[in-house]
Amino acid sequence: MTDATQVTQVTRYAWPTDRPLPQVPQRLKDSAEDFEAMVVSQMLVPMFEGIKTDGPFGGGAGEAAFRTFLIDEYGKAIAARGGIGLSDMMIRSLLVTEEAPHGQ
Repeated sequence: MTDATQVTQVTRYAWPTDRPLPQVPQRLKDSAEDFEAMVVSQMLVPMFEGIKTDGPFGGGAGEAAFRTFLIDEYGKAIAARGGIGLSDMMIRSLLVTEEAPHGQ
């Protein structure tokens, strides 16, 4: 049983959105954006699975071989233009883990 006067510490898992982000190293931003690009690319893969590469204007085996490169580039382009917010969320989460607990 806990005492009613006992103060519980609230664990934060992300940097508060109402507080501006401190200076974030460019390497961290780039890594978070690369990760987001990879996730977005993996989300796009099922969209292209049913597309056939045959026919008079199809690229055949070459198109099928380079499709993964195209999807990767789509993911990079989406992430570079803001993406789905995953890189920002990752940066906010990493900043909280680096932050020293209050009073220390």
